[in-house]
Amino acid sequence: MATLRSEFISKLTALYTTDECAVLWRRALAYICATEYSKTYFIDESELSAEQKTILDDIVRRLSDGEPFEYITGIAEFCSLKFKVDSSVLIPRLETQEMVDFIGKSYNKDQRLEIVDIGTGSGCIAITLAHIFPNARVTAIDISAKALGVAKSNAALHSVGNIEFIQSDFLNENCLSGRQFDLIVSNPPYVRRSETPTMPKRVLDYEPHTALFVEDSDPLIFYRRIACLAPSVLKEGGMIMVEANQWLCSETASLFKGINLNTEIVKDLFSQERFVVARAQF
Repeated sequence: MATLRSEFISKLTALYTTDECAVLWRRALAYICATEYSKTYFIDESELSAEQKTILDDIVRRLSDGEPFEYITGIAEFCSLKFKVDSSVLIPRLETQEMVDFIGKSYNKDQRLEIVDIGTGSGCIAITLAHIFPNARVTAIDISAKALGVAKSNAALHSVGNIEFIQSDFLNENCLSGRQFDLIVSNPPYVRRSETPTMPKRVLDYEPHTALFVEDSDPLIFYRRIACLAPSVLKEGGMIMVEANQWLCSETASLFKGINLNTEIVKDLFSQERFVVARAQF
């Protein structure tokens, strides 16, 4: 007799590996039972209620259609914090957590930093940094009103009050005029349109393309804009850290070297060139 677990996994094997299916099963159990992932190993599936089984059926149906788990539940985990997400914002990635971890180790926790997060999306970077640095003042910018709505909701969820949210077209408006920052951080759109065939279908079908893609004709457009503004908005000794396309990290770093910043490329946990760190020496 098939178990709920085996049925769940069998319906998803066309889209996910066996290991991924097993993780999704545990995550689904944690969600429907309102418990921690680690505690799902002690759940007997025979004890699930009819309502919980109905929710489980809906989850597996939507997963089999390609919908990301985070959009189904409306929750994504980032740096051990839970964030509300919907299709107006990207699902936070593991690599982006690495960037926040790097920043967290670069400063003292009690520093009164001025931080700006460009392209904040769900607010996961800005809000996590506001948690790490409670004395900081954080500015979070996004072009999307819907994304900012999600970010503001997450700030309220985590009782973070030291964040200013600004809706602005960063590429065409100087929303940073008259301001100076110790830290500029950004995970901007950086996937070239020509890379679309390499992207998973669940990403292409559900996540916001404006937050993912740039034109092949100018794939560094956001980094160039940051480099253009940096001399006037980055404090002496300040730092820029950006997540970048692994195939274009050297070119991205060159933009910051070109304005005389001390620049390094940092690899992610998968040994891919993923981040550029640039420090001011004006």
